[in-house]
Amino acid sequence: MLLRRLPSTAVSLATAALSRRSTSYLLSSQRRLQSFNSISFYPTLSFRSFCSTSEISPEFTDLITDQSSKRGPLKPGLYLVGTPIGNLEDITLRALRVLKTADVILSEDTRHSGKLLHYYNIKTPLLSYHKYNESQREHKVLKRLKQGEIVALISDAGMPGISDPGTELAKICVDENIPVIPIPGPSAFLTALSASGLSTDEFTFVGFLPKHAGSRKERLIASASETTTQIFYVPPHKLGQFLEESSLIFGDSRQCVIARELTKIHEEFWRGTLGTAKEAFSTRQPKGEITLLIEGNSNSSVETPSESQLENDLRELISNGHSLSSAVKLVAEGTSMKKKTIYSLALRKFVKKT
Repeated sequence: MLLRRLPSTAVSLATAALSRRSTSYLLSSQRRLQSFNSISFYPTLSFRSFCSTSEISPEFTDLITDQSSKRGPLKPGLYLVGTPIGNLEDITLRALRVLKTADVILSEDTRHSGKLLHYYNIKTPLLSYHKYNESQREHKVLKRLKQGEIVALISDAGMPGISDPGTELAKICVDENIPVIPIPGPSAFLTALSASGLSTDEFTFVGFLPKHAGSRKERLIASASETTTQIFYVPPHKLGQFLEESSLIFGDSRQCVIARELTKIHEEFWRGTLGTAKEAFSTRQPKGEITLLIEGNSNSSVETPSESQLENDLRELISNGHSLSSAVKLVAEGTSMKKKTIYSLALRKFVKKT
């Protein structure tokens, strides 16, 4: 790798020397690229040479654009561009090319995204696009797309449309036969899953839980019975609530992983049971976005709930607007008991005899 050929003292050089080394290295990389064109290979450019500056050298993005242009111009359409989830170096060369050559970049938070563009010397104009103005922006964006423009869509972090704005716009473009092109990039839940130590053969990405307590319980009940690894996004200020509610439904002994501040300086992976996590974080308020993973249900025999527990679960669901049959189905999914048995209990407890 080219990275290994760099002198180890590069990081301690003065800013002026760094700039000269960066330019020299980029020119050297450009010459190497000419011999790699036949296999369409990009050089591995080291970011160590830029570590003492607040932005990447302009020659870097110019080199990307120059080499990428040999592949031909980008076709018009909506580009869903994955962006770093914390570390600005976690971005692909293809993503940089799209962001640099797009006519406009739709951004969830223009101030936040502006830091990324500034770091890579990208001057493409930003247009705010978030859940509060999606419907107002759609007509304007569609007009530009139909006129043949290249529109890039980014979120604050990760892939657009995954627990972030972008899904509705992509649907509309598909319906209007406008090309939708994904530019793969970082994803918090896949990053956490890969290093979690839990099963990766099958998993269920749940994302953020509903705000309503009844709806949250429904989702947790459904997840608790699944044999696949369950993945949630949890705001830091709601971690205590999540652990309290999930431990009651999954059980205190279920293994979990709490991944925090992924790819950042204070990245942390906490591993243990839900019961232990509830105690550990009862007096500790973590900072940063959290991806929480819970192992799948591996027990062939699940503890049979008491009649009073079933009755309480049914009552809560019915009081939240579920029909009797819907409540029975949800409760049955979270237990080892037959649906017929729970339905008989529901008829006895909640259907008045005439």
